[in-house]
Amino acid sequence: MENVFSGFAPESFEFFRELAQNNNKVWFDRNRPRYEQHVTGTFRGLLAALEPFLLRLNPHFETSGKTNGNFSRINRDIRFSKDKSPYKSNYYLYVYDRRRDRGETGRLYVGLSAECVTVGFSIYAAGSRDRKSALESVFRKRLVSHRSAFDRLLATKVRAGRYESYWHRQEKGEWVLHPGLPRRDEDWLTLQAWIARKVFPAESRSLASPKFADQVRRIFAELYPLGVYTSFESPRWQAELRRRS
Repeated sequence: MENVFSGFAPESFEFFRELAQNNNKVWFDRNRPRYEQHVTGTFRGLLAALEPFLLRLNPHFETSGKTNGNFSRINRDIRFSKDKSPYKSNYYLYVYDRRRDRGETGRLYVGLSAECVTVGFSIYAAGSRDRKSALESVFRKRLVSHRSAFDRLLATKVRAGRYESYWHRQEKGEWVLHPGLPRRDEDWLTLQAWIARKVFPAESRSLASPKFADQVRRIFAELYPLGVYTSFESPRWQAELRRRS
């Protein structure tokens, strides 16, 4: 298939609506051509459209287009899950600095589900006690030493850009979602995931146009400094932050 981005067609959302009613291997195998055209094909076209811009933004960005790299897996890991449905209800494009693993650094992303497309920034704590993510090894320390720079980013990027935000933390053994921005320093220093994003409902006309890639570029450019602050280990992170802000 050609890597051409034509927008998110109604069929992209319809695939996930039908998958919700038929989450089984027989249905998925029968509808795999739809998945490859309207989900993975659309995302590969989007990555190709974004690649020149992304590499200008950061030449270390991963753009090879690999599953478990730039692209999420549609198959769920059901080994330890109560829900044994084999397929996920969403699909993601991730953009991250390849000098770290995807799960260990702040990343820009585009997500597709039955209801909407989301575009934003996310950062998560490491899923293993043996490894630390940038959230733990960079962001928490930097928040203590350079808090004013982060407050400026929140004011000029997240609040001024009217991005929706939410965060997660393990509380009493449960993964708890908190809407909005953390209000206390303690929350910033103990959260285990933070997301800032724009939500485009499936009915949005802009989604069906190739020009939607321009909106993704604009959002990525606005939110990229969050990745610099939270994840860059280089001593020149402040210079990069000034250059991109």
